[in-house]
Amino acid sequence: MRSRALDRIVDAYFKLLEFILFLCMTGMVVTVFGNVVLRYGFNSGILVSEELSRFLFVWMTFIGAVVVLRERGHLGMDTVVNMLPLAGAKGAKAISDLLIIACCIYIVSGTWQQHDVNMDNLSPVLMIPMEYVYSVAYISGFSMMAITTVSLVSTFLPGAGDPRQSMFVDAEEKAALNSVGTVRGESDP
Repeated sequence: MRSRALDRIVDAYFKLLEFILFLCMTGMVVTVFGNVVLRYGFNSGILVSEELSRFLFVWMTFIGAVVVLRERGHLGMDTVVNMLPLAGAKGAKAISDLLIIACCIYIVSGTWQQHDVNMDNLSPVLMIPMEYVYSVAYISGFSMMAITTVSLVSTFLPGAGDPRQSMFVDAEEKAALNSVGTVRGESDP
């Protein structure tokens, strides 16, 4: 059983990620809307609008994937897994988790291999190293690897329960769970 202090640290980390998502979305809306108003109203524009909004969108996509992974909101096909016996469902979940971890390792190692090249490659308008844009892959890769590793290990802990019931949470289930305070460890044991 995890400690409450660790849960608070993890929750604070995800609140930070959600705040970064908020900042990225706000930045995108302000720059794009401001650019549209300036172009049509004043025959002017924000030079960095297109590039900045594109970079913010990349960050939103990668960080959003981490947040959604934690909330088990990614699309999944659980029809076959639901037909398997408990041992088969645990095996399928383990294979799925191992594949996710392998993909995360691939993303992080690929970003690392391109690190030096991207530090010298400047964006055309903002003139910032492209590694600053792509560095979100480190955050995303390591975070998703940690979430999935915890998921993989907890699958085989005693009393772990049936993975078929917790692989994916649909919108209706999430709303019901939120209303009773049982999403993301919010329930008191």
